[in-house]
Amino acid sequence: MAVVLFTAVAALVAYTKLPPPPPPPPQDLPMPPWAISFGAPNAPITLIELYDLHCRYCALAHEQLDPLYRRLLAEGTLRLVFVDLIVHPDALAAHQRLHCAYRQLGGEAYDLLAELYRAYLRKGAEGQLEVLRRYECADAPTKDDFDSGAKALLAALAQRGVPIRQVGTPTFVVVKNGTVDVVVGADAARVALLLSR
Repeated sequence: MAVVLFTAVAALVAYTKLPPPPPPPPQDLPMPPWAISFGAPNAPITLIELYDLHCRYCALAHEQLDPLYRRLLAEGTLRLVFVDLIVHPDALAAHQRLHCAYRQLGGEAYDLLAELYRAYLRKGAEGQLEVLRRYECADAPTKDDFDSGAKALLAALAQRGVPIRQVGTPTFVVVKNGTVDVVVGADAARVALLLSR
């Protein structure tokens, strides 16, 4: 009996000296109300992409990841969120028109986004605006809206201890199984690995 009592007391003392486990990262990070989102909001994987429509690397990464995105979206396992991080100032008009199109098309705007990246790789900025010509609205997000939305997301990640040494386009934030991983740059293979494992 004394041995059992001693073991219980020793275990209790050891347990109270252990630091508490860190809380798991939240599945939901602050998303701007205008963020473009595809897939189920409660999907087990959330991928947030900070993107610029005039970023060649964003377009190339999207081309490589598109089949995986489509498969995971169809399976209901991916929520894909695009947050504008406009690095090229001349991309503002294309971003605003894409948001107008998203309001009209909803989930079908995913095909439009893929088309915009293809148009940029083939014909540049003019090719994108040609595709977006029919989409216009008076209350599209402004450059300040885009900037503040991206900054709020990055600040929330930093506050939660997610290391981001640099930010550029594309930047991928993968939230899965209570962890948050960040890939900066067009490392499509790394993003695919994070989504698939």
